[in-house]
Amino acid sequence: MDYEDMDRKIKEHNIRVSIFCSPHNPTGRVWEREELEQALAVYKANDVTVISDEIWADLVFEGQHFTPMLCVNDWAKEHVLTGCAPSKTFNLAGMIGSYHIIYNDDLRKTVTRFGNATHYNDMNVLSMHALIGGYSEQGADWVRELMRVIEGNARFAYDFINEHFDGVSAAMPQGTYMMFLDCTRNAEKTGRSIDDILKAGWDVGVAWQDGRKFNGPCHIRLNLASPRASIEEAFRRMKEYVF
Repeated sequence: MDYEDMDRKIKEHNIRVSIFCSPHNPTGRVWEREELEQALAVYKANDVTVISDEIWADLVFEGQHFTPMLCVNDWAKEHVLTGCAPSKTFNLAGMIGSYHIIYNDDLRKTVTRFGNATHYNDMNVLSMHALIGGYSEQGADWVRELMRVIEGNARFAYDFINEHFDGVSAAMPQGTYMMFLDCTRNAEKTGRSIDDILKAGWDVGVAWQDGRKFNGPCHIRLNLASPRASIEEAFRRMKEYVF
């Protein structure tokens, strides 16, 4: 994180609320406690309320440690609203099981009042039991097996990109099941635009996402949450037809 840039943008645009993604989507970065402390110091100095999006918190690779922003310090407990959900972890997006954790009474009442007024995405009995079932001992066992697959996919993708994709770079994720490809040098070498590269993938059945939506000017967002055989086939097609 560029803390000086954060501070400057907050001041320039009179920001009162910031949405913070932890772990980060789409780079897969798991923030360390010291980094969260520095970010919170910027927010505190500018009196900014923080919405911490921690929907990826369960999906952290071996050797990494996730720190909830609410647990960093006392200021966070009063100024941070945390949003969580079982949807990424257990593929339950259609079940409507998102929830928030808010220590500050006034903030919690405000959020609850707006939620009750709109009835947007109300939890139901089925989604409640899906949430409870996911965060059970059996669910924990399933997630441990899941993470071996996802981390294996990420390491395969990272190594394959470095070995076979000329002019493409990506950082090895520390969590989530996303990877962010920087195709800048490849585009310069081949004279193609990012639109050309994206289309070349879609034309051969590789479903990926335009990274410009995530402030990556010549980037692609990859989802690695698939069986290894599917990942290997997708990367074979990328090698043969795209890069």
